[in-house]
Amino acid sequence: MRPGMLTRSRANRKVKTPGGKLVIHRQKFYKSGGTCAITGGKLHLSRRAKHGRRRGASLSAKRPNRPYGGVISSQALRRGIIKAARE
Repeated sequence: MRPGMLTRSRANRKVKTPGGKLVIHRQKFYKSGGTCAITGGKLHLSRRAKHGRRRGASLSAKRPNRPYGGVISSQALRRGIIKAARE
């Protein structure tokens, strides 16, 4: 989400409770976990790559240590290596 969209007014939502009262719930904005460039599926990232732990961790801790780690999924990489070996 763009930084301009991460505003206080967007985070606060009015919700009607089962008791009939109108209360304000605060919505948290998280970054998406990451998607594979080939399949479009969700990437399996380490725990340090998620939500609030991004800043403290090193770059190598956030991504898998393999070719195209953090860009394409392991299944897509496996298919690419097999395809290249067969050619």
